[in-house]
This record gives sequence, C-alpha cells and structure tokens, in this order.
Amino acid sequence: MSTHLKKLLPIFFVAISMLMCIPRWSRAAEPQAQATTANRIGLPRSQQELPPPPPVPHPLVPAMQLAGESYVFLRDQVSDYSCGIVKQERIDGRLKPMEFISAKVRHQRVVNGRQAQRASIYLRFLGPEDMADREVLWVEGTNGGKMVVRRGGTRFQYLTLELDPAGDAALQYSRYPTSESGMINMVRKLIDVGTADMQYGECEVEIFEDVKVDNRPCKCVQVVHPRRRSVFLFNVVRIFIDNEFPVPVRYEAYDWPVSDSEPPPLIEEYTFRNIRLNVGFSDSEFQRNYSEYKFRPR
Repeated sequence: MSTHLKKLLPIFFVAISMLMCIPRWSRAAEPQAQATTANRIGLPRSQQELPPPPPVPHPLVPAMQLAGESYVFLRDQVSDYSCGIVKQERIDGRLKPMEFISAKVRHQRVVNGRQAQRASIYLRFLGPEDMADREVLWVEGTNGGKMVVRRGGTRFQYLTLELDPAGDAALQYSRYPTSESGMINMVRKLIDVGTADMQYGECEVEIFEDVKVDNRPCKCVQVVHPRRRSVFLFNVVRIFIDNEFPVPVRYEAYDWPVSDSEPPPLIEEYTFRNIRLNVGFSDSEFQRNYSEYKFRPR
C-alpha cells in the first residue's frame, strides 16, 4: 500500500462514519446541501491554490466526532423544539442588523419506512422594528414547496405572500432557505464542510471546555484556516455545544481580514436560546389558519 493511500484511509473512514449518521434524504432535498460542499471543491483548480496534504490524524477528527454525536441526538432523540434565535448575517457584502426570532421546529420522522411527521418550521420575528411581527411558515411537501410569509414590520404588515424558500425574493433577507433552518440542518452542513476540509492541511482546531452561552456550560470548537484558499469557506468558525444536551447553541463564522491589523469580518452568527426539546407540537400549530397566527386566508 502506498504512503499516500495510507494517509487518505483515516480520512475516508471518518467521512464514512459521519455520512452513516445522516439519513437518506429525498432527491428534492439534496441539491442545496450538495451545493455547499461538493460543488465548491469539484471545480478544476490549479495546484498552487490548494493547501498542503492533510496530516494524519487530521485535527478535525475530534470536532467531527462531536458533530456526529450532535446530529445523531437531534435525529433520533428530538422530535420537535422551540427556541429563540438571535441571527446576524452578511448578505451581498453588507452586515445586516441583528434579528430576534421566536421559532417552532419539527423534525421529519419516518416510522417503518413511512413518513410519520413532516419537517416543519414556524418563525415569528420580534425585531428589528422593520421586521417585527413578521411570520413565516413552511411545511415539507405541502403548498407546492412554498412558504407562507406575512410581511410584518411598519408598512403593509398584513400582506401575506407565498414564496419559494430558495428564490431570490426570500434570499434577499437570509443566507439560507427557511426550509434549511434549524439546528439539525446546521449540524448536517457543518459535517459536509468538515468532510470536505479534511482532504487538506492548513487547519487548526481547538476545543475549549467550560465556556458559557446564556449561563449554560458548553464546549467551544474553534476551527481556523490561516490562509485564504479557494477550497475553504471561512477563516475562523466557532461552534458552541451544550454540555447537558449535545445540541449547538451558538455558531459564528468569520472571513479572512483585509489586512493583519484588522479583525476577521463576521460572515454569519446564530445563537439558539431558551431551547425546549420535545415540546409535542400539534399539527394545527403548523397550519396557516392556526388561531394564534395572523396570516391572511387564501
């Protein structure tokens, strides 16, 4: 066996173990997840652009193990949850104001090969002012795949639209489709990115114990790619995982700074607060005509 092949085998086995944690998604759900990772490394690139080969063992292995444990817990042990979300994203080069959101999320459940519960998301925006009281509802496999949006804010508050979650109109407000929101999708994407990044070196990983988010003890996984490379998506990423339940409570990603004297600019950050697992939401709470929601009827 060649030396090069020996170096690649550990990466291969870690990647396979992570992929085994991920359920078989329907074909309709695959394109967005694949676009994040495989497509970005599948383009022809000159060897000068690529980082050096990966070390063995790769420094990402402990982080990938934590991500895999989190994914399995969310997939197998969590049917639904509610939480508050604090979100800030850079879109088209501009850092948007922080958004404050109240969320209800249901995971897809399959029992004996049949779908017992559809993936579902309801969001109500608490701020900023121009988005306050906005509502968003998306349920997998219904309404032609479209989400229902009530505008909220200070003008045309009750205007209700049906939008493609991945369409231009929706993505002017968010880096990702609403249909890909939530903790389980975040962890799945991090596993995808980590699997791709393990093909290369130039990766520094630290795990900090006993940090806190909202006074809850957490681990913080920090991943740094010191040099800008075409195959890497970020300069620095930090993921905070709750110690009691292995769920992500905060995620932040930074771009490479323009100069050494400047801090890395924020790309995106999400904090999940006041998480309640397995609430037991009713089907009616993910319907447009639910009594507590303000969507206009059709």
